[in-house]
Amino acid sequence: MAVKSKARHDLTLRSIKREISAGRDVAYWLDKAYAHLDSGLFDETDIAEVEELAAAYYDALDRAEEPTEQEGEL
Repeated sequence: MAVKSKARHDLTLRSIKREISAGRDVAYWLDKAYAHLDSGLFDETDIAEVEELAAAYYDALDRAEEPTEQEGEL
């Protein structure tokens, strides 16, 4: 990887991870990460990092919804 593309890779990965960690349009950023995988900018290790963050976000959403679902059953 050339220095220029290495810098682009690092900045792009960091930006996507920051947006997902902040919970901003997670599905969009996950899709962008897969597009970068298809284009060759990201590799499987990068996607694993992004997927881990996205999974943590969605797990937190599920946990936040559980008490309201249980209250509705009473």
